Amino acid sequence: MARIPPVEHRNWIGYIRAVLPGLAVCFLLGGLAKWMDEALIPDQLFVFNYVLLAIVMGLAVRNLSPVSLAAFEPGFVFASRICLFIGVVLLGARLNLVEIFSIGSTAVIMVAISITFCIMLCGWFAKKIGAGERWGHLVGVGIGVCGVSAIMATAPAIKAKEKEIVTAIGAALLTDVMVLVSLPVIGHALGWGDMLAGFVAGIVPSNTAQSIAVGYAYSEGAGAIATIVKSARNALMPVMILVLTYIYTRRGLPVGEQVRVGLLWTRFPKFVVGLLLAAGLTTLGFITPTTAALANNLSTWFFVACFVGIGAGIRFSDLKGQDLGVIAFGFPMTLILWFYVYLISRFILVF
Repeated sequence: MARIPPVEHRNWIGYIRAVLPGLAVCFLLGGLAKWMDEALIPDQLFVFNYVLLAIVMGLAVRNLSPVSLAAFEPGFVFASRICLFIGVVLLGARLNLVEIFSIGSTAVIMVAISITFCIMLCGWFAKKIGAGERWGHLVGVGIGVCGVSAIMATAPAIKAKEKEIVTAIGAALLTDVMVLVSLPVIGHALGWGDMLAGFVAGIVPSNTAQSIAVGYAYSEGAGAIATIVKSARNALMPVMILVLTYIYTRRGLPVGEQVRVGLLWTRFPKFVVGLLLAAGLTTLGFITPTTAALANNLSTWFFVACFVGIGAGIRFSDLKGQDLGVIAFGFPMTLILWFYVYLISRFILVF
């Protein structure tokens, strides 16, 4: 979870001033993406919805701007991180705890298997090709758990090198783009329901924002399910970090942190708690349907600003410099994970 305000800002007033320019750009472009989706794009072109449009606009700002974007950077970062967390919490107001736990209990089992599978397979394969098991574990964490967040949280625990971190992030980001483009097309072509599409969107993409984007690119219902499933994935991140910390400690690698209860809470994604609290208030009747609808509309606005921020955080020059071997490794791993989710959903859970 991001620290608010960051240490480089002395107080809240200074932080708000720094954030406002970039955040305003994200909301303005997000609003333009929503308007274009509603007014200009026919329903048949479901891939080109506000989610993809917002990300493309962010990419354009980052990579085509003729002027320096230094003054907008804090706002872009705020949009891609904090707006995401706010959007998820607001989304909880339209959910029911019975629904969350009925989906979440199944999701926890599925994601526990997928996380273990990803980390073990990536570690084994990386060791076989001579890239190093640690690098493979980092890629497996990124694809299997929570993308950039999980990579950055795990890297200090296993003493990952800078190149390992950068290439793992590159693999996670690029495979997410591929899933974002392909899932709506494949899902609609095969007639997937919201439940199946939501589970695929919640388990296959790596980063939380991209996972939610993939779900909403398919449908509103799939987006809500993807949020719950991805939250279950995020909730297991502290456990995964502790396990890897323990493994690398046993191997003699100094990690600098002791396994303790406080570490679990430090690594736990706090916005998941907010989602559950909002859903609990709705379940108990403290949030009316009208208020829930307003919260849902607000969550969409925070999400679309987040999507612009995500695009604005990606430099084409950085992606071009990634090791092609990492991309070739991460993409097949994503396909294997997709196939696993589809088989379990279709033939065991039957939806």
